[in-house]
Amino acid sequence: MFKKITSVCVASVLFGIIAVPGFAETSRAEIHTGVIVNNRVLIPLRVVSQHLGAKVQWDAYSKSILLTKNDKKIALAVNFKNANINDYVESMDSPVELIRATAYVPLRFVSQTLGADLQWNKEAKQANVSLDNHHIMISMQPDPVQIADAQKLTQARLNELLTKLDETSNMPDIKQIRAYFKPYFTEQLIQSILDGLQLQGEGVRFGAPETGIHYTSSTTATLSQSYVLGNTLTGDSHYVYDRNVEFLYSRGIWKVHKIKVYLRDIPYLGY
Repeated sequence: MFKKITSVCVASVLFGIIAVPGFAETSRAEIHTGVIVNNRVLIPLRVVSQHLGAKVQWDAYSKSILLTKNDKKIALAVNFKNANINDYVESMDSPVELIRATAYVPLRFVSQTLGADLQWNKEAKQANVSLDNHHIMISMQPDPVQIADAQKLTQARLNELLTKLDETSNMPDIKQIRAYFKPYFTEQLIQSILDGLQLQGEGVRFGAPETGIHYTSSTTATLSQSYVLGNTLTGDSHYVYDRNVEFLYSRGIWKVHKIKVYLRDIPYLGY
């Protein structure tokens, strides 16, 4: 399932690492590409391979990651908070996320699982990681989209929109589709439904999102969710149903504008 990441591929999507000369065998680096999502620090996957001494394998189809260091193997998957460490499942404080085509992993879990010491400077919003003779200072990159807090999608509105999306799995039970969904979906999406577009599988309920909202402009935002359908016949992986949602802000309100669904299978993570 896993394919080795080439340095060319990684360099095309992950950036912002500056090496700082050290003394003797000690290496120091400054990373400026950390992000904070739901009050948790995430770092690009390349940081793990270049500065924490782990071999990284990324599989684009399953959006899954295998980290290997010494006798430790860690399996992760985008949108999920569970990790498989040498066939033992552990929960992380944040899911793996795919942000602007870059895989981000939870800093605290990954660094400590690999044996690193982690210190967090709340005021400076900087993390300091030490592992063997490697010292890394990680600072947060500025948000590429500036949007007023008052205009951001609130949790209450997000929950409302996602609930309505879940209801589309039982379309025959809904009468007057246009009028029913008009407060929540854009006209473009409603028309697609009327034209026969199936937004998600029958009976599928994604529930509350664990991943974060990512703003792509002052009027658009995206969210990715996953739903475990079940285990494969061998039991060593899960079938997963993904839902990528695009929201549009217009006339003072956020609505669901587009939705794409995908099927994939991921390593066994205890679901």
